[in-house]
Amino acid sequence: MRAKLTTLIFLGLLSLACPSAAHADVAVIVHPDNPLRAMTAREVSDLYLGRIRSLSAYDLPADHPLRETFLHALNGMSIKQFNAYWARLRFSGEMLPPATLADSRTVVEAVSRNRDAIGYVDATAVSASVKVVLRLKE
Repeated sequence: MRAKLTTLIFLGLLSLACPSAAHADVAVIVHPDNPLRAMTAREVSDLYLGRIRSLSAYDLPADHPLRETFLHALNGMSIKQFNAYWARLRFSGEMLPPATLADSRTVVEAVSRNRDAIGYVDATAVSASVKVVLRLKE
């Protein structure tokens, strides 16, 4: 009994010490003055795949753990598949991929300054300066 309790405590502390091991909720955000109230995963996917160009999309770096969570929860793509998709479009000269920003805080700041922007962040990074239009859970 004592060994089980010790193991449970250890695992609980380990999950606190390694936040990347836990899956974060992803919030898709827009400027508060943007008329959008909600979006579907399909609509957001179409924006990030360049099929819809009504908003400027912000992305996180390729090695950011939330990027993988976002892509997988949104449309089941891996980072490798997403990068290959955009490499083909760039090569054809059709368009450029979403702009990459350093982290969730930077995405929140950029979206809060641009009425026509969309981004995704860790749900805990959302502030009153942006509006959530979709939540993704993995």
